[in-house]
Amino acid sequence: MEHRPHRFACRVYLEDTDSGGVVYHASYLRFAERARTEYLRALGLSHSQLIAREGLIFVVKRLSVEYHRPARLDDSLVVITRAPVIGSASLELA
Repeated sequence: MEHRPHRFACRVYLEDTDSGGVVYHASYLRFAERARTEYLRALGLSHSQLIAREGLIFVVKRLSVEYHRPARLDDSLVVITRAPVIGSASLELA
């Protein structure tokens, strides 16, 4: 079962870039994490509620990144997240 893709808009700030104004490679992980959190929230899985009510937290088990082209200072980005695999105790996000 796959849910509809989630779209998360974000802006590139100075703190996300290197001295040349190009997004630092690790900053993309912050964008992806924010998008992941908002996707789960849209599915009704708020991190704070899961922790408080169930004592559960989602953890990243594996991460793979492929860079296509650089983002730059002040760019407006959209991170699209989808869940191609949803298991009984795990999910895979793309």
